[in-house]
Amino acid sequence: MTTAEARRDRSTVARLSDLAARAGVGAGVTVLVSVLPVVGLVAPAVGAGVASWTDEAEAPRGPRIGAATGALVALLSLPLTFLAVWVAAAVSPAATVGVLALTLVGAAYVVGSGALGGYLADRIAAERASPRAAPAGDDATAPVERLKHRYVEGELTDAEFERRLDRLLAADREPDRTAPRRRPDASDRSEYSDSFPRERER
Repeated sequence: MTTAEARRDRSTVARLSDLAARAGVGAGVTVLVSVLPVVGLVAPAVGAGVASWTDEAEAPRGPRIGAATGALVALLSLPLTFLAVWVAAAVSPAATVGVLALTLVGAAYVVGSGALGGYLADRIAAERASPRAAPAGDDATAPVERLKHRYVEGELTDAEFERRLDRLLAADREPDRTAPRRRPDASDRSEYSDSFPRERER
């Protein structure tokens, strides 16, 4: 086995052990929340959400942590399941089938709600971590502010700062090229004739 393969195996074992630890945290929270009257119905989602929220992995893995939490809770409830099946077997075969069906439905609900809770925790964390959208008026002034910052830091000389600032201001004054252009007519000639001397004076 090469060194790269050994590192890969070690990292896989570390990821699995960390996933199991997160699932244990989620299962503990699930057991604690399940004793509450109304919130206990969504205890797997709450436990998986807490476990995913405390995860420090780079890639989001909330659904996996949630599913692992639900599977661990289902495994912890196996003794109660065996007891219920034993009691139902003493009653009738139909009761045994009913208990087994309820057990499968319950396990699917626990795993599914755990995965959903982990997914929602990842979404909330991603929304909080993403930068908020800047106001519409800040987009036009952002390049000028960056240019001023570079000038203050001494990265640009006076001449280079003025040249780049003039270029930015000229780009802002340019008309929108995507807008449809209107053909000039006789009514515009007076405007053009008035603007030419002003441009020459500047």
